[in-house]
Amino acid sequence: MMLAFYRSTIKTVLAFLLLLVSTQAAKFPPNFKKCNRKDPNSAKCILEAAQFGVLQANKNYPQIGLANLAPLEIVELKIGAGSHAVVNVDQNFKNCKLYGFEKAKIRQFEFDFEEKVLRNRGTVPEVKMLCEYELNGKVLLLPIVGTGPSTVILKNLQITAHFEFEYVTLDPEFVSFNFENLFNGDKQLGDNINKVLNDNFKEVYADVQQGYEKGLGLIIQQILNNLFSKVSMDEAFD
Repeated sequence: MMLAFYRSTIKTVLAFLLLLVSTQAAKFPPNFKKCNRKDPNSAKCILEAAQFGVLQANKNYPQIGLANLAPLEIVELKIGAGSHAVVNVDQNFKNCKLYGFEKAKIRQFEFDFEEKVLRNRGTVPEVKMLCEYELNGKVLLLPIVGTGPSTVILKNLQITAHFEFEYVTLDPEFVSFNFENLFNGDKQLGDNINKVLNDNFKEVYADVQQGYEKGLGLIIQQILNNLFSKVSMDEAFD
């Protein structure tokens, strides 16, 4: 089953992470670039340091709370039924692996030290999410059920983040879902549901958007919490 849609937005409210300072703050690895926050050219230095950090995403740095992000592994992700009865389906994903974040291009990474705000923009060419899925419910009054492997692909993903009890937005140009083995492998039923979903993709996604906002937002929150719970601002900057 393949479902495609364009220009979606995913938002989540996040805790203000920049104030998290560990009483036993970890030290940055020596190969990480540090910047002087008082330097008038600090913005350029910080951007370069952030991009270097992304390039290290295929390595483990447990001392600063950063695990290997190539792939990023998620144990469980649950998406509830929609709010307007278009998609009355519980979507449960397990043992997920997300590929592509290590290829992100950071375009903005700015700290406002007085206001304690982080502003970040970047682009990921492609994010691929491979999971074991379980679906059970109805879409546009049609029954849908299945378990098996699934693939979710987000192409040219634009990421905007503003951390001050604010939001993260993920804005892909194109997204596709692929669920195998619907209806215990009944190809005809699976193809029929696929056609219905593709013919009505805007209504289908709009009805479950809030669930995806919360679920994917928690993933981002966990990554940043791991980092800023171990590394203080004084350690991150000279």
